[in-house]
Amino acid sequence: MKAIIKVSTLAALLAASAAFAQDPAPSSSTTGAQSADYSKLDTNADGVITKDEAKADPALSSEFDKLDADKNGKLSSSELAKAGMKKGNDGY
Repeated sequence: MKAIIKVSTLAALLAASAAFAQDPAPSSSTTGAQSADYSKLDTNADGVITKDEAKADPALSSEFDKLDADKNGKLSSSELAKAGMKKGNDGY
């Protein structure tokens, strides 16, 4: 009987620790710009987001000039990554 209790307790502890090991939920302080899927904004699939494409996301549009580090009028995946933006299926 004691063995069953010990095994049950161990199983419960392992299950609880697995629940804590999961990725945390996004912080409530995450802005809309940081949580958007930018692959969807690249409407012509050229690998960059232009100022016109960014207009579809007001948060990104308002930060566009600050994020455009090389001032070429386009946001590359590396510029988005440096800003901590979420990457989507197409590399953003």
